[in-house]
Amino acid sequence: MQVKSSYNGLVMPSLIWLAAIAAALLGAVLRGLDLSALLSLAAIGAMPAVLTLMLTPILRKEWAQILVLFAWLSLGIVACLGVGFIPMALLFLCAPVAAALFEKEKVVEALIMGAIIAAVIFYAQRTGSLPKTTLNESQSLWSSQAALMATLGLIISTLLGTSYNPLSNRSRLNEDLPSHMHKADATKVLNAIEGGVVRFDNKNNIVDVSDKARSLLGLSGKTVPPLAALMSGDSQSQITLSQLVKAAQKSKSSETARIETLGKGDGAGYLDMRATHIDDGVVLYLRDASVEEETMAALRETKALEARKNDDKSLFFAGVSHELRTPLNAIIGFSDMMRSRLFGPLPSKYAEYADLIHDSGQHMLDLIGDVLDMSKVEAGKYELHYDMFDASDVIRSTVKMIRPSADAAEVRMDIDIQDDDALLIEADRKALRQILLNLISNAVKFSKKGGSIRIAAKAVGDTLNLTVQDHGVGMSDDELASLGTPYKQMSSAQKVDQRGTGLGIVLVKSLTDLHGGRFSAASQIDVGTTIDVFLPLNRPK
Repeated sequence: MQVKSSYNGLVMPSLIWLAAIAAALLGAVLRGLDLSALLSLAAIGAMPAVLTLMLTPILRKEWAQILVLFAWLSLGIVACLGVGFIPMALLFLCAPVAAALFEKEKVVEALIMGAIIAAVIFYAQRTGSLPKTTLNESQSLWSSQAALMATLGLIISTLLGTSYNPLSNRSRLNEDLPSHMHKADATKVLNAIEGGVVRFDNKNNIVDVSDKARSLLGLSGKTVPPLAALMSGDSQSQITLSQLVKAAQKSKSSETARIETLGKGDGAGYLDMRATHIDDGVVLYLRDASVEEETMAALRETKALEARKNDDKSLFFAGVSHELRTPLNAIIGFSDMMRSRLFGPLPSKYAEYADLIHDSGQHMLDLIGDVLDMSKVEAGKYELHYDMFDASDVIRSTVKMIRPSADAAEVRMDIDIQDDDALLIEADRKALRQILLNLISNAVKFSKKGGSIRIAAKAVGDTLNLTVQDHGVGMSDDELASLGTPYKQMSSAQKVDQRGTGLGIVLVKSLTDLHGGRFSAASQIDVGTTIDVFLPLNRPK
């Protein structure tokens, strides 16, 4: 059912108003009064009603309503000026009466405007500012009686009209619809919503259930189920559902929860529920979350499996590394005794073998140390021990440790630190040394004979910038992108004699991250590589 575009609320009151004026004219004729003066008064009095009838098709427009109100107010003004304030003041009621057929705000506006205008005219009448009326006593009496009759008719007919006015009582349109049409339309709306919808009243009675909600909750039949059909039982899901609806009623807002289904649905394992409070109850929105829950469960299982694998790998490396250190230390110790000729001279060939055994054992021990440290980092067991120290001292002492191998490789090392710089940093001294050892050792390993390495350090704001730059074999863009992948060596490693585990840069990045720092690398094949490490000068809060 639709509201017609025309508006008939003021038609009957306007017709009654005109009929009252016509009846007053007829009475004047029967009493023998002079109609020449009364006809002009009747015409003025009929103008608001005539204007209202003319504007009836467009009275839904704001400007048309305002024009009608001003027409009735103008009638009161003209009547007071022509007849006198006291007998004609009643006509100021016409404007708010007509406004009753519009919105409530219009009634208030008309009352205020009528009261103001009436007060002004009354004051003018008391001060003698109003023009003197030219009507005789009988004509003035006729005007007052006609105005009274017409106004009473307007008031009565308007009160009846407000009961059926489509503008001021739009909610009544729905009341005129058959109840089965309400139910059908409401169900269609609920079924159009993606997901299931259950509507409760303020007493927790189920008002309506969409078809999708019936399917998700396993409800059979087309009748509205009782509340017990959803909330009875001792299962946690039923308890959660009941608590959710009650919480929404109590908080006057929306509450959400995810539950396992009641075991009666169409296979859905989990439901996302949102209970939202409305004026006359609670609306419960249901959504099948089974696929999401299965995906999350699979991701959690995969993550747990990967974590177990990483833990097992870290434990394996840690165990093997620890077990290998003991015999390696013995090999290094005995080969060192042989190299130093502690128990007498050795044939030259045996002395050369002793040097190789010592160097190889030391290199293997370093590799095992990297693996052991990396396993600690991956297991989250590498602990930083902070203290305040001068980073330049650590840099110089680290360079001294590597200088013999650099000299053997015929690689020059240059330190770019001003003597006056005090690079105080709060960090783990051992970790910083390990970062420098790995970076400088890599630079030496990948530098060409006769090449040079630049080791620089400077404080930039609250950050220490360490730079290690070589002019060696370099890396391609693809290799640079995968730099720092555990146990992966670049193709450039094939160009040098020394081989490693591929953990050096990984350790550098991991130790930098543990400090809350940042790692950056730039490289070009046959040009060289530059590594920058940025560490905070103060311990992160």
